[in-house]
Amino acid sequence: MNIERKLKNFAKMAENEAEKNRREIINKTDSNIAGSLEKIKKKAVEEAEKALASELSELKQMQKRELARYESEARKKLILKREEMLKELKELAEKSLLEYIGSYEYNEWLYKAVEAELHANPGAAITVRPKDYERLESIINITFSNEVVIGGYKLVSANGKKVVDNSFEAKLSELIENFQGFALLELDRGLLL
Repeated sequence: MNIERKLKNFAKMAENEAEKNRREIINKTDSNIAGSLEKIKKKAVEEAEKALASELSELKQMQKRELARYESEARKKLILKREEMLKELKELAEKSLLEYIGSYEYNEWLYKAVEAELHANPGAAITVRPKDYERLESIINITFSNEVVIGGYKLVSANGKKVVDNSFEAKLSELIENFQGFALLELDRGLLL
C-alpha cells in the first residue's frame, strides 16, 4: 500500500502543481489582458480626444464662417438702408430748397449775400442761376450759369485765387458727404439699424 499511497501522493502533488501552474497562467493571462485592455482603452480615448478636437475645431471654423456671412449680410442691409435714407434725405432737402428759392426771404438773402461778397472782394465775379440773374442784373460783375441749378451763388476773386461755392448744390453735397461719413462711422460701430 505504500506504493499506492506514494502514487496517490505523487498524483496529488502533480495535480497541485498543475493547478498552481494553471492559476499562474490564468493570472498572467488576466494581467496581460488587463494591460492590453488598458492600452487599447488609452489608445481609444486618445483617438476619441483627437477626433473630438478635430470636430470641435471644424465646428469653430463653421461658426466663424457663419458669423462672417451673417455680418456681411447685415452690413449689406445697413448699406442699402443708408443709401435709401440718403436718397430720401436728398429729395426732401431739394424739395425744401426749391420751396425756399421761390420765397421773398431767399431773394433778400441772395441780394444781401452777393452785395456783402462783392464789398469784401472788390472786382470778384459772381455766378448765379439764370432766374436769379434776372433779379440781380443791376449788380456789377454778376453772370449766370446753368452750373448753379437750385440756388445760391459762386464767387471767383478778381485775381482768381479765391473761389467760394455757396451754391445750394454744393452745400447739399457737403451735407450728404458729412452724413455719409457719419453713417459709415456708425456702421463700423454697428450702431445703425
